[in-house]
Amino acid sequence: MASSMADCRKPELRFAPFRSNALSYGFVTPRGSNDEPWQTHEAKLLREEDWVETLVDQVNSLGEQQELLIFVHGYRNNFHDGLQRAVTVRNLYPYAVPTVSIVWPSRKRYLGYIYDASSIGWAQSHIDRLLRRLVHKIDNVTLVAHSMGSRALIGAVERLNLEDEGAAANIRKIILVSPDVDRDRVLREKGSVEALLHGGRSVTIYSSQEDFPLRTSRRLHGYSRLGSSDCRYSVNYEERDRGRYGECHLGPDLPGLSIVETSGAASGGFNRHSDVFDTCIGRADLKAVLTDEPTPWRERVEPRDGRTGYRLTQAAYDAERNDCPR
Repeated sequence: MASSMADCRKPELRFAPFRSNALSYGFVTPRGSNDEPWQTHEAKLLREEDWVETLVDQVNSLGEQQELLIFVHGYRNNFHDGLQRAVTVRNLYPYAVPTVSIVWPSRKRYLGYIYDASSIGWAQSHIDRLLRRLVHKIDNVTLVAHSMGSRALIGAVERLNLEDEGAAANIRKIILVSPDVDRDRVLREKGSVEALLHGGRSVTIYSSQEDFPLRTSRRLHGYSRLGSSDCRYSVNYEERDRGRYGECHLGPDLPGLSIVETSGAASGGFNRHSDVFDTCIGRADLKAVLTDEPTPWRERVEPRDGRTGYRLTQAAYDAERNDCPR
């Protein structure tokens, strides 16, 4: 589902980095190579009613494995980038899972941060409406959001909890990758994390001290981001004194909550904003969360003040397995 302006001037469907009140609904079939299946694709746009009906039929056809995956892309990601991430996540399943990629109008520029922040806020009501409609028809929904997309996903879940608690219970798992959200607002007592966990959901949050875009976001906002484990912008002096490597991603010790520090992932990139998607250990951990498998490469961080969390350990992963999920 796209709230960006559809660009149909070429054979391959694309979306411009501008808002559109005419929402687009369609199905995309990746046709690229096994290594990069998203590089080429076939697309077909449908009326909303037909799209929802077809999607529900796809989910129902899975038998005992009925599940819907919804992915929300992040800052500086266009339609193609969002499709790539959605395909990456979907392919971690050992079976076919119908996947919805929610596309909102990102400018796809480093200096377009404020534009993107405005656009994700504008798209919020569209995302709220789509999620509300789908959870009324499908009773096993997994939500994955990256970066700035986490803002819309958290907001949509919070509102759905209040408006229709019964339907909201159909959201079983929530995964936030490098979330560009105020850390304290989410993790404090009575914060958003309690709303995300409502109804016994599983919630996994991936953070890092090496995430460069989140360092920039932290400076712009003045406070720590949920996807950063850096302590220097925390809300108390004791934690600030722990510095950049203080592992301040720790959260309340609540059933279903896992906050995982990914700095230990072997990554050759500069931005380090997508380690979960771009590294073997990151994808392996994400796959384990999606499919309820064990995560022996995680190391538990020493609890502090009743807060707890984990870190990914490359050495443990290398000792455990020699594959690289794709």
